[in-house]
Amino acid sequence: MTAVLLLTFPFFAVCLLGWIAARSGMLSDGAVRSLNVFVFNFAMPALIIGAISRADFAQLLNWQMALGWLAAGLVVFAVGALAARLILGSASTGAQWAIAGQAAAVGNIGFLALPLTYGAFGEAAVGPIIIALVVDLVILIPLSIAVLEGTGSVRRMIKGVALNPFILSIFAGLALAFSGVGLPAALDSLAQFLGAAASPAALFALGASLAGRSAGDGLPLVASLSVLKLLVHPGLVFVLLHPLLGVPIPATAIAVSIAAMPVAGNVFVIAERYGVLVRDMSAAVLISTVVCVATVSMMLAWALGVAGLT
Repeated sequence: MTAVLLLTFPFFAVCLLGWIAARSGMLSDGAVRSLNVFVFNFAMPALIIGAISRADFAQLLNWQMALGWLAAGLVVFAVGALAARLILGSASTGAQWAIAGQAAAVGNIGFLALPLTYGAFGEAAVGPIIIALVVDLVILIPLSIAVLEGTGSVRRMIKGVALNPFILSIFAGLALAFSGVGLPAALDSLAQFLGAAASPAALFALGASLAGRSAGDGLPLVASLSVLKLLVHPGLVFVLLHPLLGVPIPATAIAVSIAAMPVAGNVFVIAERYGVLVRDMSAAVLISTVVCVATVSMMLAWALGVAGLT
């Protein structure tokens, strides 16, 4: 466990430094947005393209893992929506159920899982991360947006997914891996240099984004969604992948670690865009991220153990 704490400490410490910088006024809202632009549009895509282009293409396409991840996400999405219905009562709306379902099923992969699991497992984490990102960005998030906005949003959803920098970088990396060409030496050097900034910048930006959040008033819903995201989702991923679909335990352990990540910041962005459970989603992001310092560390300790890396 000590080795895991030494591994996770820098990640969560950088996140804390970002929170301190924002809370102390060293970072303005504009500075945080600019940092997010750098991470989301440049550093993370460089890291993704470089990692995928150097990977074995056959190992990136694990249909059992994709099916298990999707099934787990849909089940947890439904349970999160049901929790909102039960907690908020009969006056609650389909939009509230949808955003709660998304909070339960979609974790912070880009800004937390990617740097953390890549740092822990190395190249072995690339395939599971790609699968998780594609399923979440292409299916689960558009599913909730479709409920929030209706069928008229289909064209906007398709455009938003197609132009997402993570999606573009994933498919660019897959094309390079499939062709066997890889990145030219100069571009590979650039990808490594820029990608090296992705982890600390993403974690610093994540911490800064948490500085303006509060615990809110809807603690029963927030607590329920946090439990679903941090504990139920990874547990369900394990059951579906290993015992049922036969995914080897090392790959399953990595996927479980990814599923254990806290509620994604994008959930709050979407909630704010549609004016649905804004305070509750802000609180869910904050509380699940704080709690995950303990839960993710324990999950990683287990995952590294069963994967034979400790």
